[in-house]
Amino acid sequence: MKIPPRYSISPEILSLLSKVEVNRQFVSLSHIPEAISIKLRRISLLKSAVYSARIEGNSLTPEEVEFSDDQLQKVEIENIISAYDWILKTVQVKTNISRDMIKRLHFLTMKNIFTEAGRFRKEMGAIYNKSGVAVYISPPPEKIPNFLGTLLDYVNNQDDEYPLVKALITHLIFEKIHPFIDGNGRVGRLIISLVLTVKGYDFGLGLPYEQFLDEHKSDYYYYLGNGLTKTDEYLKFMLQAFFEETEQLKKQIAIEMNKIIILPPRQEEIYDVIKDHRVVSFDFIQRRFVKVPARTLRYDLKKLCDQNLVHKIGKTKGSFYKAI
Repeated sequence: MKIPPRYSISPEILSLLSKVEVNRQFVSLSHIPEAISIKLRRISLLKSAVYSARIEGNSLTPEEVEFSDDQLQKVEIENIISAYDWILKTVQVKTNISRDMIKRLHFLTMKNIFTEAGRFRKEMGAIYNKSGVAVYISPPPEKIPNFLGTLLDYVNNQDDEYPLVKALITHLIFEKIHPFIDGNGRVGRLIISLVLTVKGYDFGLGLPYEQFLDEHKSDYYYYLGNGLTKTDEYLKFMLQAFFEETEQLKKQIAIEMNKIIILPPRQEEIYDVIKDHRVVSFDFIQRRFVKVPARTLRYDLKKLCDQNLVHKIGKTKGSFYKAI
């Protein structure tokens, strides 16, 4: 296996890189209020986790996670969120990526799901299609250390003219090494974020490119499967995923910025309480504003609902309120 595979920065690839970078700069230079930044980062993180899990067969949507009774599917998503959190909170720019970091990502992703979480495989592995036919035989376990060592040398090399390309190539090679029995896909997509983090290539608000991959799953598997021989085509597909999601992020920023409304002080306080707790009952709000008559609080809540800032769940006195 040649690491890295042969590829070129063709005019089409360069154009996609440029468009992604323009959108990245747009986001970084936008004066986005902290509350909106926090909300968009939270949404991006949830989407990244959900759609990465969906690629592997999880059926939940972002809207279903909180209220689902399917504990296994929820754990799969919560684990990926935990792994992303670990990258965001502990990994520093210019850090060298190590085998232990990759094992840590696998442990966080597969804990309470897989008994071999955080351990490289000691047996042959393969990738199977829906019919159960092996479409790729991974290298024997004794070759994993050498292949990973060569990959990490490539990643940690300071020649970073195109950090996004390096992250995508790293994902491709990692999937071909297939160092774990299970969970390689989820960890491989986390590694894209890991590489971008150490290279200082930040999208600020997160970028759930996994949604594009899930929505184009057959294409994703095709280009990933043929990535060693058609590397330019793989790069174009993955860069298109990043570009499309930067476009969606720009639209989401515009939507959130247009929601900014100057509220009366008490309504702003109520809105902040609902945002902080996500879903609250009227009784909960009333306990926070004990000196305000219930009728006045209901008026304030109606105003927030009328402005599409808050959604009322239920029609009785036991209704709940959720920030939109």
